[in-house]
Amino acid sequence: MTTRLMTPAERVLEVLLTRRSVSPRRLQAPGPNADELEGMVQAGMRAPDHGGLHPWRVIEFPQRERAALAHCFQAEKLRRDPLATPTDLQRAAEHATRAPTLLGFVVSPRPHTKVPLREQWLGAGAALGNVLAAAHQLGYGACVLSGERCFDAILARELGLGPNEYLAGFISIGTIREAPPPAREWLSHTVWSRWPGPAAGSRQAPGSAHPVVGPDLG
Repeated sequence: MTTRLMTPAERVLEVLLTRRSVSPRRLQAPGPNADELEGMVQAGMRAPDHGGLHPWRVIEFPQRERAALAHCFQAEKLRRDPLATPTDLQRAAEHATRAPTLLGFVVSPRPHTKVPLREQWLGAGAALGNVLAAAHQLGYGACVLSGERCFDAILARELGLGPNEYLAGFISIGTIREAPPPAREWLSHTVWSRWPGPAAGSRQAPGSAHPVVGPDLG
C-alpha cells in the first residue's frame, strides 16, 4: 500500500492548518534575521487591502533598546496599578525582554472617502495574519499579545504613535523551545453557513425604493 504524496498546494494548506500561537515563554533565540523579517513584512503587504492603503505598520524593538522598553512597560503598569508589587513589575519588564524578536503592530487608518475604517481594520488584521503565517512557514513560533497597556496614551507616544494610530499588540517571534499543547479542533459549521435566500418579509418589489440610511462611519 502506497501513501499518496501531497501536492504543493496541499503542502501550503497544511502549513496554514498547523499554525499555532506560541507563548513567549516557549520561545528561545535565535529569532528571524533581517531578511526573514523583511519576508514577513512583505507577506503582510500581500494581504487583501482595499485601495492599497496599507493601514498598518510594525515597530521593531532591537535588543539594545529592550531595557528602555521594559522601563516604559513598568511605568505603564504603575500608572494603571499604583499598588503593583515587585513581582508585577518584573513580569511587566519580562514582556519587553523575553522574546528573541519583538514587534509592535500598529493600525494606521488613512483618510479615504471610498475605503471606510472598518475595511481598513479588516485589512490590517489580514496583514497581521499573514505576518504570523509567514513566521510559521519559516519555522518560527509567534504570538500576539495585547492587553491594557495597548490603550495607554503615554506609552503610545513613547513608542512614536501618532494621534490617529492604534497599538493593536506586540508580536513575539523566536525559535520554539517547547511545543505548545495541541490546537483545539473546531468544526467548520461553527463559522460556515449557507444562505437560504431573503428572510420572510424582507423582499422588495422590483424597482421599489431602497431605504434611506445614514453615512457609513466605519
